[in-house]
Amino acid sequence: MLDHTGTRRVRYEDTFRAIGHYLDEHRFTRIALIETPEGFLIKAYATVDSRSDSTFGVPQTYLFTNEDIDHLLENAYARRRSPSR
Repeated sequence: MLDHTGTRRVRYEDTFRAIGHYLDEHRFTRIALIETPEGFLIKAYATVDSRSDSTFGVPQTYLFTNEDIDHLLENAYARRRSPSR
């Protein structure tokens, strides 16, 4: 995967960490991640709280384009630079 300039490779560790943070924040489960030329295709279940005390998953499919990944990476780098809370 190339960075936003198209000249340097982005480390997969950073990319997966940034995508994982997004998936954790949005409470996704049963995740399939597929790399495509356009970015990453994510198939997962979004955890939804029902009115009762139970939860269930709603199937979702997302395409994170390379531009989306760049945005996630920028946010991830900013989180790491900020002081711990």
